[in-house]
Amino acid sequence: MSHPYRSLLLALPLLGAFPLLSPSPACAPAPRQGQFVQIADESAIIIWDAESKTQHFIRRATFQTEADDFGFLVPTPSQPTLAESSDEAFATLGKFTEPPVITKTRDASPGCGIGCAADKAPQATAGRAAPDAVRVLEQKRVAGHDAAVLEADDANALNKWLKDHGYASRPELVEWLEPYVKQSWKITAFKIAKDAEKAPGISTSAIRMTFKTDQPFFPYREPADQRDEKATKGAPVRLLRVFLLAKQRMEGTLGKDGSWPGRAVHASEFTHEEKTLDVAKLLKELKLPDGTVNASWWLTEFEDRASPRPGTDEVFFRPAKEQTKMRRPAIIQYVKRDAPGAAMLFAVAVGLVAPTLVRAWRRKNHA
Repeated sequence: MSHPYRSLLLALPLLGAFPLLSPSPACAPAPRQGQFVQIADESAIIIWDAESKTQHFIRRATFQTEADDFGFLVPTPSQPTLAESSDEAFATLGKFTEPPVITKTRDASPGCGIGCAADKAPQATAGRAAPDAVRVLEQKRVAGHDAAVLEADDANALNKWLKDHGYASRPELVEWLEPYVKQSWKITAFKIAKDAEKAPGISTSAIRMTFKTDQPFFPYREPADQRDEKATKGAPVRLLRVFLLAKQRMEGTLGKDGSWPGRAVHASEFTHEEKTLDVAKLLKELKLPDGTVNASWWLTEFEDRASPRPGTDEVFFRPAKEQTKMRRPAIIQYVKRDAPGAAMLFAVAVGLVAPTLVRAWRRKNHA
């Protein structure tokens, strides 16, 4: 991990954290004062059951930071069920959608250095609220995170609760919270603790959130100060990969019909001409019961490299107009082959030169 609120959908940016005495850096999570947290890359798995209107959401992110701890918030339209998942599922899906590799050979040309005649590689393309205005629906420890599922009647009261419990508090956060509070969405607050002996990156354990929603989506909306181009200038590109499992190929829009910079890079049933996705293995990794998905479903993978992201709304998914398969372009690997007859030419050269050297040696020794 990785969109405002049209229809009955939800949103979910990352942004909470421990107390700050000054504005946080312009990135999704918020660190302690004087430290920064930045998302290096994020991935998400979305499983959408249209009949039951159930979405399983599994998110994984790597953060570049020197902070020892920080937090983030996740809004959902209904109270989620929280459970630990597995990072292995991301590798399983990535292996399934990776491009085919084609190996070709070519002759080495005399006098040509490395890369001579090589084909170009394809490019990767603050009012006062009532005392009970914030209610704690659940608190639990899951996958190394401390989680609190909250319900609020007032965005300012919720912002204060977050501040009182060690999360970031700022005007932009209140503005971000208001639409969710108006729609009676639940806010799940997570805290992450970093292993002090490890390097500056933090890879969170995968958490599965299961909830009811009218339409599948990726929580893409971010507070205004996290979308500021000046604040994000010089930051590395944030790669977002979304694996969407549904009964058909899906497409994404920013909000209701807006253009989302994410693009599909793979779409196929779980079984296609070259590979078969091991559904039983995948469900075991996701820690979901058998039958959650089956072999007739589709996997659509999206990539979003926008930086900064146009995080003004959620990314909503719907059945694609074109129910066609697509694969990543094949990767061509060239293997150098010795020039034809090189060994023979060497043998001929030795045969021509050797007699001359032998005759010269004999004349010298008989002189």
